[in-house]
Amino acid sequence: MTYLSILFIVFLTITTLLYYLFPKHIRWCVLLFASAVFYWYAGYDKFLIVVVTSLLVWLASWIINCQYQKADWEIAKQAIDGKEKAALLAKYKRRCRKFILIPTLCLVLGTLVYCKFGEMLTEAIWQVFSLYISWDVIVPLGISYYTFSSVGYLLDVYWRKTGHIGNYFKFLLCVLYFPQIVQGPIARYNCLEKELFKEHPFDFKQMCFGMQLMIYGYAKKMILADRLALYTSAVFGNLQNYEGLVILAAILASAFQIYMDFSGCMDIVQGASQIFGVILERNFKHPFFSTSTAEFWRRWHITLGTWFKDYVYMPVAVSKWLIKLVTKIRNQFGKEAAKVVNTVIPLLIVWLLTGIWHGTGWNYVIWGLYYGTIIICSTVLAGQYKKLAKRLHIDVTTKSYRTFQMVRTFFVFAGGRLITAPGTLENTWTAVRQMFRSFNPWIFWDGTLYGMGLDYKDWCVVVIGLLLVRRISIMQEKGSVREAIARRNIVLRWLIYYMAFFSILIFGMYGAGYHASDFIYGNF
Repeated sequence: MTYLSILFIVFLTITTLLYYLFPKHIRWCVLLFASAVFYWYAGYDKFLIVVVTSLLVWLASWIINCQYQKADWEIAKQAIDGKEKAALLAKYKRRCRKFILIPTLCLVLGTLVYCKFGEMLTEAIWQVFSLYISWDVIVPLGISYYTFSSVGYLLDVYWRKTGHIGNYFKFLLCVLYFPQIVQGPIARYNCLEKELFKEHPFDFKQMCFGMQLMIYGYAKKMILADRLALYTSAVFGNLQNYEGLVILAAILASAFQIYMDFSGCMDIVQGASQIFGVILERNFKHPFFSTSTAEFWRRWHITLGTWFKDYVYMPVAVSKWLIKLVTKIRNQFGKEAAKVVNTVIPLLIVWLLTGIWHGTGWNYVIWGLYYGTIIICSTVLAGQYKKLAKRLHIDVTTKSYRTFQMVRTFFVFAGGRLITAPGTLENTWTAVRQMFRSFNPWIFWDGTLYGMGLDYKDWCVVVIGLLLVRRISIMQEKGSVREAIARRNIVLRWLIYYMAFFSILIFGMYGAGYHASDFIYGNF
C-alpha cells in the first residue's frame, strides 16, 4: 500500500472516521491497529520481524530502567553522595552496557546491515568460493527509519535522557506509526509519545490544513518528480547515446526530481498525521535556499542529520580515544592541528556512515566522502575564507552574494547527484566522459530534449511547476501559506483548492501504461 495509491486514500479515510468516533483516551489504539494493518499489508513476515525487533528493544530498555531504579534505591538506602554515588552509578551503567545495551544494539543494527547488504554478501561468497548460494533477503518496510529511531530511544534510556515507555503496545505504535514508517521523519520517542497519546479533539481547521498539505505533496510528486523521472531514467539508462548538455540537463533535472520527490513525501506524511492532530517533527525546510553545504544538510532530512549528530558525532567527539589522540596532537603540533583533528575525524565518520545509509554501492561511499570533504574544508577553512573575502573587498552581506551562495550550493548538490543518480561509479564516469565530449547548447531550442521521455508541453509543465513551488517556498519562509489562504474569502479559498486538486488530475503522471515510481528515500 503506497502513499500514492487510491487504496491508501480509502485506508486513511476509514482510519480518520474510526479515530474520531472512538473515545479520546483510546484513540491511540485505533492508530496502532491501523498501523499494524498498513504494515501487515506489506507482508506478514516483515510485520513479524518489526514486532520481534521492537519487543527486543522494549525489553532491553525495561531492564536498563530497572537497573537504574535499583541503583537509585541503593543510593537512597545507603545515603551516599559524591564519589561513592558516582562509582555506584558507574557500576550499574557498565553492567547495563556490557550485558544489555551492546548485545541489543548488535542484534538490531546487525539486522539492518543484513537486510541492506545480505544479497551483496551472498554474491561475494558465490564469487569467492564458486558456490551457488541464493536466498531471498526479507527487507522490512522502513527498516532504516524504525531501526534508527529504536537505537536512539535505547541510547536515550541508557543515558537517562528519556524515561522507559512502560506499555509495550504504546512503544509499538511509536515504531509502526504508518504516516512516518516508510520514509521518516526519524522519530524521537520522547517527542512522538507526547503527540500520539494526547487526547486530540476534532479540529476541522487542522484536518483541512492536513489535507491541503497532502494535496501539495501529491502535486510535487505526481506532477513534477515523476515527470522529471521519465527524462532522467531515459538519459541515465542509455548514457552512451547522449553527450554534452543533455547529460548536464539530466543531472540538474535529477536534483530537482529528488527534491520534489522527498519534499512531496514529507508533505504527504506530515499532512496525513496532522489530520489526526499529531504533529510530526519537521524533516524538510527548503534546502535550496541554503548558502552553504552544511546549512543544506541542516535543512534536508533534518531528523537524519540530528540523529547522526546526537548518536554518532557527539559520542565520537567526547570519546576517550579521540580525546587522547587530540591531546597528543596538541602537545606535538599545537592547538590548531588538534582542533583540525577534533573536527575532521567525527565528521568523516558521520559522512561515511551517512553514505552507507543511503546505499550499498561504492558510489555511496564516495558520495559520503564527497560531502564530508566539502563540509570539513568549509569548517576548517572558515577563517581563511573570511580573510580572502575581505582582501578581495567582497561584501558578503549583499543579496547578490547570497544568491551566488545558493546557486553554488545547488551545484554542489547536483555534483552529489552525479555520483549516485547514474547507479554505479562506472556509469558516473561514463556520464562525466560523455558530458565533456561536446558542447551542444542548441539542444534547448532544436527539439532534441523533446524526444527523451518528455515533450514540449511536459517541459512547460515542469518549468512552470518549479517556478510555482519556488514562489510558494519563499512565502513559506516568511510565514504559513495555509494560514494566509484561510484568511481569504470563501470563493477565492475554494477556487485555490479546486485548482490544486484538478491540477493533479490533469497534469499528474498516472493512468494506463504508467506506473508511479516509488519514493526515492523509501529505498534507503
